[in-house]
Amino acid sequence: MGSDETIRPSAFAGDQPFLAVPVVAPTMHNVDAAGLGIGDDHPPRIMGVLNISRESPYDPSVFADPEEAAAYVENMIDAGADIVDVGLESANKRLDVLSAEEERERLDTAIETIDAVDGDAVFSIETRYSEVADEALSRGFDMVNDVCGFADPEMPAVCESHDAAVVKMASPPDLERPGAVGETDWTERCDAEWAADADYVDQVYEALKQGGFTEKTIVDPAFGGWSESQTLEDDRETFHRLSDFRELGRPMLVSINRKNFLREFVGRSTEEALPVSLAATALAVERGADVIRTHDVAETRDAAIIGHELGVGPEAFE
Repeated sequence: MGSDETIRPSAFAGDQPFLAVPVVAPTMHNVDAAGLGIGDDHPPRIMGVLNISRESPYDPSVFADPEEAAAYVENMIDAGADIVDVGLESANKRLDVLSAEEERERLDTAIETIDAVDGDAVFSIETRYSEVADEALSRGFDMVNDVCGFADPEMPAVCESHDAAVVKMASPPDLERPGAVGETDWTERCDAEWAADADYVDQVYEALKQGGFTEKTIVDPAFGGWSESQTLEDDRETFHRLSDFRELGRPMLVSINRKNFLREFVGRSTEEALPVSLAATALAVERGADVIRTHDVAETRDAAIIGHELGVGPEAFE
């Protein structure tokens, strides 16, 4: 890795749209997400999670009734959520991917939910499809969480047209394989010499670079079992090198809540994994994470504050 003055398209970029954005190092670029500041000049932000998707593996966050969902969101806001991320489908690799039309059929419930919420938060729609993002942003959502990292080539332009912040998760250019960085043929996307020498974290970094950024992009290094090839050691090494992603000059989101790579250290089940998640949250903020995505809002907020106030800061890891 290494910072260039400009993020450049790789040989893979081909017909993909590319937005040249200067990389500012070591100071992170700050993003305004519907009035919420994210980046070096701001405290860490907490993203709570609501799932409209009945397939989601985390049952406490799943709702089909807008009134019940709105009450859940209000509780998250009261607990300290700055952002609420609404998922229309599960990203579980073992499930079939919903089409854009199927996602849009669920969007009405999401819209009814945010309209019913009595509270102040930035609302994010999690989707891989530009047409779903466009409709959601037109109907009241504030930002986008793209788990396919601009695999839909129209996603950057849609977000820019709405002046909306967008989370770009490290992913191959495939709408059906979010986060499958390790299963990518890097000899096609980059030169063979680079591909031969690159390790998993290098691949994540490159996946985030390719396709460029909008002015309001937040990067996500894709923790979790997104593909069969992604190992616990891959996640651990990504975490160790988290501060490296600051070279991209973008604010960073991490989603590590109760993840396997943390639970395995201490032999805990998902239900028992809150303490290890909180410890990792403080360390992630210390290493430069700007947004923490979580189901445990109140506790995660406290851990993030400790990491921000008492940590040595990401510069110590650069």
